Amino acid sequence: METSNKVVIITGASKGIGRAISHKLAALNMNLMLAARDLSQLKKVQEEIIDLGSGAINILSTDLTKVEDTKKLIETTLNQFGRIDILVNNAGVGKFKRIDDFTLDDYNFIFDVNVKGLFLLTKNVVPLLIAQKSGHIINISSIAGKNGFKSGTLYSASKHAVQGFTWSLREDIKEYGIKVSVICPGSVVTRFGGKEVDKVEWSLEPEDVAHAVGYLVTESVSVNTAEIVIKPRFNPRSINWEARS
Repeated sequence: METSNKVVIITGASKGIGRAISHKLAALNMNLMLAARDLSQLKKVQEEIIDLGSGAINILSTDLTKVEDTKKLIETTLNQFGRIDILVNNAGVGKFKRIDDFTLDDYNFIFDVNVKGLFLLTKNVVPLLIAQKSGHIINISSIAGKNGFKSGTLYSASKHAVQGFTWSLREDIKEYGIKVSVICPGSVVTRFGGKEVDKVEWSLEPEDVAHAVGYLVTESVSVNTAEIVIKPRFNPRSINWEARS
C-alpha cells in the first residue's frame, strides 16, 4: 500500500518503541503527529527524523489519561493535516511486583495508561475513520497479553485487556473498511518499568517492533493482519561469543 502523505498518530513516541516507530514511518514519507507527555523528548525525536522522509513531523505534549488531552490531540492533527489515516496506540507503562505489594494507585496508574488512554483515543478516532471508510488502528500490546509471568499480575492483566479490546474492535468496524491489528512483542531492550533493560540475551530491539509496524502499514489493502507475535531469538550485541566457544 502507498504510504506517502498518510497521516499517523503515534502515542508514547518520545522514547523506546515509539521513537523507533517514528523513525520507521518517517522514512516511509508519512505525516506524523507524535504524542507523549515529555515535550523535550518529543522535540529530540522530531529533530532526529525531520529529514528522513518527505512527510511533515508535528509533536504535542499529551496525557492520554485525560479526556481533554485526547480530544486536543485529534483536533490538532485534523487542523494540521485534515485527516487521520493510522493510529498507533503505543503508549504503555508497567510496574512489576507480587500482587500483595501493589497499591490501588499502582493499579490505577497501569490501567489508566495502558487501557483507559487507548480507549479514549480510539473512541474519538473511530468515527473519523468510519466517515472516510478507511483507516488502520495498530495497538502495541505484549506477549504478556497472551501469557502470565512472575510479578506481572497488573501489567499482564492490562495487556490482556488490550488484546480483548483489539479483537472486539476489529469485529465492530471491519465492515467500514477499517483495519485493526495488534503487535505482541516479547522483552524489548529499552527503559521500561522504571529500569534500564539492557544487554539481555533473549531480547528484542525497539526497531524489531517498528519493523512489524512498517509491514502492517504497507500490506495490501485487501489484507488485515490481525496479530503479530514477536519472540526474541537472541540479541547479538548482548552475547559473549568467546564464552560460548
